[in-house]
Amino acid sequence: MIEMPHPPHAEEGGEGNWLVSYADMMTLLVGFFVILMSFSKVDEEKFDQVRRAATKTFGGSYQVPYGDIADRLKAELNKLGLGDQFVIKQSPLGVEISFQGTVFFDTGSADLKPAGSKLLTELIPIIRSEAKDFNLTIEGHTDDVPLAPSARFHSNWDLSSVRACRVLESFEAAGFDKRYLTAVGYADARPIVPNRDANGEPIPKNQSQNRRVVIKLLKKAVSSLGVEAPGPTENPHGS
Repeated sequence: MIEMPHPPHAEEGGEGNWLVSYADMMTLLVGFFVILMSFSKVDEEKFDQVRRAATKTFGGSYQVPYGDIADRLKAELNKLGLGDQFVIKQSPLGVEISFQGTVFFDTGSADLKPAGSKLLTELIPIIRSEAKDFNLTIEGHTDDVPLAPSARFHSNWDLSSVRACRVLESFEAAGFDKRYLTAVGYADARPIVPNRDANGEPIPKNQSQNRRVVIKLLKKAVSSLGVEAPGPTENPHGS
């Protein structure tokens, strides 16, 4: 019987050695990216845009997050005869209802108009039925016109903040848990359209759109300020 020569020792492992090393490296890389992701904050709105585009590309059906809640709120608000004085939007974070500022307040004032108080009386039960799993955030926004020196408020920051608080107080008085209520005043820092043209001249129509009160229903996991919502306490009614 003729014995075949043994292959050199270096060839005994064949391709196995480098494959094992490659697999180890890939495992380490995956672990590294998992750790990076755990420390990162996902922009849910951008992620949702990517998901929507991918669904369209592959021919699937896309369901708008919280679209059913937004539709029910819009239907109920339409019954109140507000016309075009409100806009409802939904996102991966929740639903927002934007009201023109004159719905609740007169110019330069933070006192709720009688019509605004009546609207909140009718609106609050509607939101209560939809907001069981949400934080409620009230935002106040103004245009960029400075307040007169003799005005009651020092600046638009003051005015927008107090307006947000006045609306929020109506929800608190109606029994909403204050742990899940937030009031924020943005003054003219977040306009939805330009307050002025290229020459610096005011655009009254745009300024009226920027004067608004926004009511947001946001997932309880995240507040309007991007922090974890408070958990239950032993004495939730304490001050």
